[in-house]
Amino acid sequence: MAMAGKKLVLVALLAMVAMCAAKEYQVEWKLPAAENTYSAFQQKPFNVGDTLKFTYMQEMHNVVEVGSEEDYNQCTMTKPLSPEFADGNTSMKLSKAGVHYYICSIPTHCADRIKLKVQAVDHQHHG
Repeated sequence: MAMAGKKLVLVALLAMVAMCAAKEYQVEWKLPAAENTYSAFQQKPFNVGDTLKFTYMQEMHNVVEVGSEEDYNQCTMTKPLSPEFADGNTSMKLSKAGVHYYICSIPTHCADRIKLKVQAVDHQHHG
């Protein structure tokens, strides 16, 4: 019976690891962006290790992670945390817990709501 119990524990651990595995989420970065275009992302708690994959037209948009809510709200880049990626297919890994802010830095695009704010949580350091 001890062996069956160990197998059950192993199965449970594998299931937990699978549930916590990093995921990739597609973000279609385009105009026009309605007020609620990215609201589903802002409501969802992401996990540290998840990746946001931004797809957009090259030379029409870009994506940059900015380091403050002020930069996000004002569409500025005083504290950029990444380069301005413009390859049309940019993956941004959520490498730490907290709020992550992304904008398109092409003039007027951020003001036209091509911006995204997400919350990442680190389940390894909880509970």
